[in-house]
Amino acid sequence: MLNTINRDALIIIPKQPLLDWVNYIYPEAPVTMESLGKHDHGNVYLIPETDHPDDALNYLRKNLELYFETELFDWCTDDKLWPKPLTWELFERWFDYSIQSVVMDMAKGPIVKDEF
Repeated sequence: MLNTINRDALIIIPKQPLLDWVNYIYPEAPVTMESLGKHDHGNVYLIPETDHPDDALNYLRKNLELYFETELFDWCTDDKLWPKPLTWELFERWFDYSIQSVVMDMAKGPIVKDEF
């Protein structure tokens, strides 16, 4: 039996302009799209379930700072080096994103949350 959960999934994948910024900050260890590979180079966020794709996009736009900062923190923990301001236009230039409305839990056992 397939079980869906009451969340949408937001998938954020870096694009070349983000890697250009990372490589500017850390020139001694350049990152390429090829070095990221196809596995595990993006983040998946479970977000509130919405009734319409426009609602999910509005949620992302309203909470842009949280997701943008989380993504930047993955690459650089010094927020003084982050671009300013963190705009929707910059986000779209630096990341591909997708919002999926059907999230299925295919694993057995409980979901465990770790807090950071």
